[in-house]
Amino acid sequence: MIILVNSKISQSNIVESLGKPEYSYYFLLREFLPALERTGTLIQVNSLDEVDTLYDQHTAAGEDVIFLSVSPPHQTPVGLRCPTVCLFAWEFYNIPNQAWDNEPRNDWRYVFEHMAGVIACSEESAQAVRNAMGEDYPVIALPAPVFDRFQHLNQAHGWLPQLPNRSFEFNGFMYDSLTLGLSADGLVQHMERPQPYALFTPPPPPMARKSTWQITKEHWQAWRRAANKSQHATTQISHGEPPTATPNNHYHIELTGTVYTTVVNPMDNRKNWRFILTSFCWAFRDEPNVTLIVKATHHDLETYRIELLTVLSRLAPFSCRIILVHGFLEKEQYDNLIKITDFYVNASMCEGLCLPLMEFLSSGKPVIAPNNTAMLDYINPDFSFMIDSTPEPCQWAPDPYGHFNTHRYRINWHTVMQHFQSSQHIAEQQPERYQQMSLAATARMQRFCNLQHITEKLDAFLTSTLPATQQQQAQALVADKATV
Repeated sequence: MIILVNSKISQSNIVESLGKPEYSYYFLLREFLPALERTGTLIQVNSLDEVDTLYDQHTAAGEDVIFLSVSPPHQTPVGLRCPTVCLFAWEFYNIPNQAWDNEPRNDWRYVFEHMAGVIACSEESAQAVRNAMGEDYPVIALPAPVFDRFQHLNQAHGWLPQLPNRSFEFNGFMYDSLTLGLSADGLVQHMERPQPYALFTPPPPPMARKSTWQITKEHWQAWRRAANKSQHATTQISHGEPPTATPNNHYHIELTGTVYTTVVNPMDNRKNWRFILTSFCWAFRDEPNVTLIVKATHHDLETYRIELLTVLSRLAPFSCRIILVHGFLEKEQYDNLIKITDFYVNASMCEGLCLPLMEFLSSGKPVIAPNNTAMLDYINPDFSFMIDSTPEPCQWAPDPYGHFNTHRYRINWHTVMQHFQSSQHIAEQQPERYQQMSLAATARMQRFCNLQHITEKLDAFLTSTLPATQQQQAQALVADKATV
């Protein structure tokens, strides 16, 4: 079998694409590549124009060919001769069914009618497809096979918490709450208070006529006073600001105590990073031996820097430590980030899969996370502090009009804070229980997303779509000839 694959974000442009729409599809394709390579001969195409040319070439040689579009359905091509399978991640219980902006592909049912099959990354999104297309529609739920890529980080007897002599090195940019001098006072511009409003203001006395020289002199003096005030205010603000971001520095961080890590796109409100920061600071306001590492997945620090520093300033003073890591981490650096972490934190309102959560779990790290949407497939209390959440109305991510056609999950902030405290207690007082949670995480993810298991299911599904596709094409050919 020949498998043609395409994703608009590749290794060459992933660094500058972090945080942009659909950037995560690069990582999704990367995780599926080993399974695809075991299933058939893999050909990555750079342009959709190549697909039908390669399809004609290989079918003429007697090969079965499938095009795997790793992209959201509304960006998947529907006019190809090559049988197409869409691989996508989706975080809602239903799918878009409206063709807004006169684009029929925005109604996903239209896209799926032209597909040979669909691979969804969670049971919830696979059922959403069945609900829209019928129970017999060719769809399968397959998570990314991440376990094998991270199993080397596992410990035979499980991880122990609060390991000594931990450090983390990376290239990029960092904010460390220990060095920022955070204060809510820095958010307020101190100006002279206006005089109390008088109920009755007597009319001013008649003005004496001023000479042109007097008027000019007063304007000049007023300008000079304003210029001096502006210069003074600028000086005060510049002294209070953090250093300018230069995302090419090398950092070496020493860590002690309990370390939490979260990986978030700061521009994606569904990730709820503000909840994580506020609940962490509230839980450990007086605990200097606890650290939260926030790994930001965005290419431009300036898009979220001010809001991040504003949130931290409003939370100050606090004794716990928060470190922002901005920059693309290479595999060795990312592995080291997992090693130094005691707990991974997710507080998302909805997830289509959540690769970082799966990666930390596959490495044997217990987590704090909600049990909703795609996370229902693999989160359980044996290794998770499960955050309470309840449905609330929201819009589909690609809907430009903001209609409340679906729901996400509102996170219970108080349970996030409580789970921070409970997990810290286990890390400090119950290392044996932490070790059991670590082993349980590894065992669950090995069953859920190991490479052999996913490859077998992927191979069977793609093979099953071929006869049906070939039959449909033959019927279409007969119909075309009948109309001639």
